[in-house]
Amino acid sequence: MTYIENVFVCMAAPLVVALLSLKRGQRAALVFCLAGMGACLLSAYLNTFFARLYQADAVNAATQIAPVVEEIMKLLPLLPCLHPALEEGQIVGDYAGQDELQAAAALLPLYAEDPLPTSLRAAGYGADGQGAVLTPPVLREDYTQLRHFLRLALRWATERYASYHVWAVLPLDLEHPEACDDLCAQYLSAGLTLRGMRPMAGADQMLIFSAHGLVQWRDPLRRCHLADPALPRVLERGYAAADFGWGKNGLELVLRPV
Repeated sequence: MTYIENVFVCMAAPLVVALLSLKRGQRAALVFCLAGMGACLLSAYLNTFFARLYQADAVNAATQIAPVVEEIMKLLPLLPCLHPALEEGQIVGDYAGQDELQAAAALLPLYAEDPLPTSLRAAGYGADGQGAVLTPPVLREDYTQLRHFLRLALRWATERYASYHVWAVLPLDLEHPEACDDLCAQYLSAGLTLRGMRPMAGADQMLIFSAHGLVQWRDPLRRCHLADPALPRVLERGYAAADFGWGKNGLELVLRPV
């Protein structure tokens, strides 16, 4: 035990000295490393304690006690980081009855400094930082319940941000028009309203949807395809699309003045 204690002191002492010279915002990573090293040393003490408590020989201690103790100890430094993330509930997922996750999306507050919320604020969507944005979902190739997942995610998002606006975004990939048409139709069918289309972080063109429907609809202005070059300008002038149809060229958005 003396050997591991000497190693711990030799490694931890320079880090502690460095910790004193760092700014407050830069100390978290170093404290995390020190906590992990302390957990390693403490696990060695616990392994010895439980081995003596259960009178285990060297083989049983190494194969049955040590792995359990070490995994638990490695988890302890993560608890301060995991607890806020679990409380904030920023991730929604769907297992769809499977053992592995089939779909997932993140709900990011608009005041966050991530590229997506920053781009939305710069574009005038939630410029005051109030509200949230639902990221494009990550799906398995054989996942077929996107509409159900979007409705679930939107219900959860609007409950969390009941007094504010909730947005959702979808990258527009015109190189695969059929897949893009299908995804946009799924978003609209889930109750979203297309309100904008513009370049944004992560995509040359991003479709911007509102989770809150409009109270009154006027007569349709026109029908547009996603590849129509006039679509971004029409949306900027105060029009929106909440329903759609299918034509010989694919998805046709029904645009109405707001």
